Amino acid sequence: MLTRVSEALVKPGRELEFVERVRDLVRTFPETYDGLEGHEVLVDLDDPLKVRYVSRWRDEQALENYAGPGWRTDPVTFPDEDEYLQRPLALRHFRHIS
Repeated sequence: MLTRVSEALVKPGRELEFVERVRDLVRTFPETYDGLEGHEVLVDLDDPLKVRYVSRWRDEQALENYAGPGWRTDPVTFPDEDEYLQRPLALRHFRHIS
């Protein structure tokens, strides 16, 4: 299993709108993407401008089917997402070992 973490640094005053937009967009992902084991939208308690989308994938193939062949380096974004962000998304991947 792999976990993918996309971290956004949102522009001040846009955080509620951004979170709502992300939640609406990912709501149907479990039915849409085979191999998506679970996902959450997280807001940092100490810095609400930091928002993470965490998704857990059965294997690399399932993740590639979602994010494309550049899944290791290319974030999945929505149209006009950059209008909400202070910088491009930061992307990390983790392999489950336990």
